[in-house]
Amino acid sequence: MLRHRLLVFLVVTTTLLALALSRRLTLEWDWSGRNRLHPQTLEILATLEKPVEIEVFMEPYPVQRAALRDLLEKYHRAHPALTYRFTDPAKEPQRLRRLRIVRTPTLLLRSGNRKERLEKVNEAALTNALARLGRHGGGWIGALTGHGEPKLLGRANYDLGDFGELLKEQGYHLVSLDLADLGQLPENLDLLVLAAPQGALSPKEQERLRDYLQGGGNLLWLADGRIPTGLLSVLELEPLPGVVVDAAAADLGIDTPTVAVGRPANGGRDPVTERLQGPVLLPHARALRHRGAAWKSQPLLQSSPRSWNETGNLRGVIQRDGAAGEQRGPLTLALALSRGLQRVAVVGDADFLGNAYLGNGANRAFGLALVRWLTHADRLVTIPPLQPADQRLRWKATTLATVATLFLAALPLLLAGTGVAIAWRRRRR
Repeated sequence: MLRHRLLVFLVVTTTLLALALSRRLTLEWDWSGRNRLHPQTLEILATLEKPVEIEVFMEPYPVQRAALRDLLEKYHRAHPALTYRFTDPAKEPQRLRRLRIVRTPTLLLRSGNRKERLEKVNEAALTNALARLGRHGGGWIGALTGHGEPKLLGRANYDLGDFGELLKEQGYHLVSLDLADLGQLPENLDLLVLAAPQGALSPKEQERLRDYLQGGGNLLWLADGRIPTGLLSVLELEPLPGVVVDAAAADLGIDTPTVAVGRPANGGRDPVTERLQGPVLLPHARALRHRGAAWKSQPLLQSSPRSWNETGNLRGVIQRDGAAGEQRGPLTLALALSRGLQRVAVVGDADFLGNAYLGNGANRAFGLALVRWLTHADRLVTIPPLQPADQRLRWKATTLATVATLFLAALPLLLAGTGVAIAWRRRRR
C-alpha cells in the first residue's frame, strides 16, 4: 500500500515539475520542415534594425486566425522584435474607414515612421513587405510645380497629397521643383514627377527637362493636362485624341463611361502589375501609343475591348466614330519605357492618384508599384512554395510502374475475380 502511494506521489510530482519546466524552457524539433522559414526570409529578418509591429485586421474566425497566427509566430520566433496582434474590424469601423481598409485580412506593418499595407498574405508577400520596411533610404523624389500641377502634398481633391504621404511612409523624401527658378535639376534626384501641368512649359523649361532625360534621369509622367510637345519627341510617344470611354465601367457599378478600367496589359507578368488585386480606375484618361526604337517599351495597363477614344461630346448617347479617328480598345493607358538603367513611366491620367480617387480599385497599389520600379526598389524576394520532405516520394521508374500496375490493374482484377467467384459459389448452393 505504501509502495502504491509513493508511486502516485512520484508520478504527480514528476508531472508538476515537467509542467513548471516547460514554462521556462522551450525545445522544438521540426522534422517535417513545415515550421521553418525560407533562408531568404531569415536573411531579411537579420537586416531589420528597428522593431516591427504587425496589426492584423481580421474577423474572429478561429480556423482562419489560427492559420495566420502560425505564419506570424514563425516570424516572431526567428525575430523576437517582430510582434503582432489581431483587431476585429467590426469593433473599430471608424478606424477602418480612416485607414481605408476595404477587405480582410489586411496587415498593417509599422517600423519607426515607415508603414506597409499587405492584403495578400503568404511568406513571400510578407517577407517582401519587411524588406521594403527595412530598406535604408527611399531616395529623393522631385515634383515639378509652377504650371498649375496638382501638389504632391496638397489637400485639395485634385491634389496628390494622400499619395505623397504614402511615399513618405515608404522612406522617400519629397521636394517641389520650379524649373523657371532652377538652372538645372538636382543631380541627386532618384525620380522626377511631372503631373498634369495646366499651363504650357516654356521652351527653356522643356530644354531642361530634355537634358534631365538625356542625362539618364528617371521620370513619372502623368500625361494629363497640357502636353509638352518636346517631351513627346524625346520619348517617341503619341497620345491618341479624345478621352477613353469604357463600357466595362458599368460592370463595376460606375455610372459614367469616362472612367477607364485599366487591367494588366501582359497578364501581370511584370514587376509593376504582378501583385495587383483588382483594376486601376482612371477617370478621363488619355490613350497612349509608342513609336520608335530608342526606348524599350512595355504596356502596363489596357482598357477593355469595349472601350474607345471618344473625340466628340461626352453627353447623351455616345458611339464610336471610326471616321473621326476613334480606335476600338483595348487601348494602352500606361506604359513603361527603359533605356539601359534609365526608367520612365507614362500614364494617361493624373486623377487616379488624386485624393478623391486614390482609394478606388488598385490605384494605390499601382502608384506605389510604379514608384518602386522607377527608383529601382522593385527587387522582390522569390520564395518557392514549401514542399516538406515527408511529402515527396523519390521512387525509381520501375518502382512507380510496379505500384501503378498493382493498384490500377492487379488489385481491381483481384476484387472483380473475388466477386465473380463468390457469386458463382452462391448459385451452386
